[in-house]
Amino acid sequence: MILIYILRIIFYIIPWKIGTKIGAKLGIFCFYLFKKERKIIYKNLDIVYKNLSEKEKKDFAKKNFRNYGIGFFEFVKFTVWKPEKITSLVKEVDGIEYLEKAFLEKKGIIAVTAHFSNWEIIPQYFACKGYNIGVIGKKLFDEKLNEIVGKTRQKSGVKVFDRDKISKDMIKELKKGMFLGILVDQDTKVESKIINFLGKPAKTPVAPALLAKKFNCYLLTLFSLRRKDSFYKIIINKPYDDIMNTDVEKLAERYNNEISEMILKFPYQWAWIHDRWKSI
Repeated sequence: MILIYILRIIFYIIPWKIGTKIGAKLGIFCFYLFKKERKIIYKNLDIVYKNLSEKEKKDFAKKNFRNYGIGFFEFVKFTVWKPEKITSLVKEVDGIEYLEKAFLEKKGIIAVTAHFSNWEIIPQYFACKGYNIGVIGKKLFDEKLNEIVGKTRQKSGVKVFDRDKISKDMIKELKKGMFLGILVDQDTKVESKIINFLGKPAKTPVAPALLAKKFNCYLLTLFSLRRKDSFYKIIINKPYDDIMNTDVEKLAERYNNEISEMILKFPYQWAWIHDRWKSI
């Protein structure tokens, strides 16, 4: 934890533009350092792409590790930045009309996303803009680190809910029109079904579909995309029609398809480092 505090001080001093380049270099260094994680990326690439050569997988993994390095630098930076500074990194938002419609109707939104680019910037941005924002997350292995992450999210007004239990506060906020973000692109212990992800059967969380149907919320996907200039574009997709008459599995298939489409367009920005198909 001392290392984290030291990094916060150092990263506070480093200008953001320079820091993203340092983060990218750090990511490349970690590519060589973390053998186990590198093997997981190779395994996932073999499942999805099948015919990549060893050189192609190595080049892919290096670019992917660059993404982690930049994301790490930015999140440490977020712990010392004011919310307004964090949101200044977002230069474009597509689909904002869907949030505005829900806001006017005071209707909750279940916003499905993935470990893609810098996903932490999404709730920070919208909370700072005055929306009622919540996220579902898992407690981290270290209590102090969990506290730092929680405070970073909450300083913008983001409400944080435990992934392993549905709280009365969360239900109350959803009924008031909260915009609730849920990550669904990993193989976890939560209630799931086997649904295609990147064209391959994968264990997929179904909580977003269940919550949207139970509380009559909008259900949609959204993503943060890192642009070539290192700033961000947030993409909000159209909410699904006729949720109440659509099976949970079918809804989960829709959001898996949209996540898969985004990953295939911008593959280096997704977290290939997770063992996505470990249960299959």
